[in-house]
Amino acid sequence: MMGVRFGPAGIPIETPGEGTAAGIEYCRKIGLSAMEVEFVHGVNMKEGKARAAGEAAGKNNVKLSCHAPYYINCCAKEEGKLRASVRYIVSTAQAAFWLGASPIVIHTGHYMGRAPEECKKLVYRTYEQCLEEMRALGIRGVVLGAELTGKKSAYGSLDDIIDLAQHFGLERLMPVIDYAHYHAREGKLKIKDDYARILEKMEDGLGSKAAKTFHCHFSGIEFSDKGERNHLPVSADSPPFAPLAAAWKERGWEGTVICESPLIEKDALVLQKAFQKVRA
Repeated sequence: MMGVRFGPAGIPIETPGEGTAAGIEYCRKIGLSAMEVEFVHGVNMKEGKARAAGEAAGKNNVKLSCHAPYYINCCAKEEGKLRASVRYIVSTAQAAFWLGASPIVIHTGHYMGRAPEECKKLVYRTYEQCLEEMRALGIRGVVLGAELTGKKSAYGSLDDIIDLAQHFGLERLMPVIDYAHYHAREGKLKIKDDYARILEKMEDGLGSKAAKTFHCHFSGIEFSDKGERNHLPVSADSPPFAPLAAAWKERGWEGTVICESPLIEKDALVLQKAFQKVRA
């Protein structure tokens, strides 16, 4: 039984030494069992370094995922930007393959004034091209992770990401719920039933496998009527975590929680302790 793993978005702030492998070892030292490798400003990790970090993750039982660059737009209006987006995604997938990491979390793109339905065919085509190139390169075991985005102008509503997972299948593309983004974008999360409705929608759309292999992000968030402004520490209680932990326990959900608070590893430990308290 996998249970629920917790970890930081990136190398822990207080890691002694430098580099991804050192961050992985520090995660294990402080009691965390996951870490997201951040390629948000570009992918510049060589194969040798990636494989060494992957070995450190295996030895320390730390599950790795990756976050692709921020400047991806799978529904861009310009062909050149679409090609660049494919390149960024595939290069992230290549690094993830060397690391033994999955999924790679992706901000799909922006509506740019168009309806979601209008963007959907272009998003399908762009992600399919990514998957084809990954196959051609022999990249196996790396799932694309379409993130629930925090701005209402971005492609990545709950419906958007469930639809993508239905279209491609969970073995190729999975939804990554960022609960802070949902809180900012689609309606405030306060009580267990608010979270249970999200989980139920996932199960109804994708079956029980979605409940046993989830990958998600959590933090506090500041937002306006347009959506997210910036991430906050978990102590902001916006949204609260305990009701989500209770919903996971009640429904038997298992997977990975990546903390995107400014206090990445400290708040990952706060979330883990809160979950253990609810589970007990």
